[in-house]
Amino acid sequence: MTTDNLSPPIATLRTIIRTSFLVGAIMILVGTLALPTLDLTDVQASQARYGAQAVRLQACALLITVGMWSIMAGTSSVPAVLSAHGALWARLGAQFHGVGVVVWTIGMALDIAYPAAIRTWLVAPPDEQIVAASVVAVLSPVGFGRGLFPLNVMINWLAFGFLGIGLVRSSAGGRRLGWSGIILGSAGFGLGIFMTFVGRERLFLLFAVLWGMTLLWWAALGATTRWMQGTDS
Repeated sequence: MTTDNLSPPIATLRTIIRTSFLVGAIMILVGTLALPTLDLTDVQASQARYGAQAVRLQACALLITVGMWSIMAGTSSVPAVLSAHGALWARLGAQFHGVGVVVWTIGMALDIAYPAAIRTWLVAPPDEQIVAASVVAVLSPVGFGRGLFPLNVMINWLAFGFLGIGLVRSSAGGRRLGWSGIILGSAGFGLGIFMTFVGRERLFLLFAVLWGMTLLWWAALGATTRWMQGTDS
């Protein structure tokens, strides 16, 4: 089946899905690679580097966030191009991902505010040092973000798992990508649970691997069309 033979809404949806996943994956990849290397295990030692590279960190956070919004545009459109068997699961995944992106955006807002707060603290007059330092502590990875990030990982990767089930249930062409989504979703959900108790710093390398594999999955969803055939199984 070619795009020319499809009704305009479905053809448009497929274009939106492919563009959203590919553009989102590229933006997130660029933002991730441009992030400066920081030692998250030593928060105090990294604060000076956060402040010195505030603009770069903020630009990367903004780029990754907009990229995630683009991915959400893709995931929210997926149910419409799947069969009825798969669309129910994909719709559940899209709903979870919508909530997950809200949590993600809040987390990225903290990442944007954190280096700015450090810069304010470093130049604050002595009588304002205590207040400025308290703001830095709240915004730091061991502050509010300590509890937010694990939940962020859990809900977003749970969504990808549900999307994967939708692909497996929908079409033969989507089973490989579907199983990949299920595996990634299960791994991410489990990793988020462990992060809840031990923090993200100790498990950051594992998250980096998961992040890279998920980027490849998004790119594959945007680069291929066989999974959009929607043949009931």
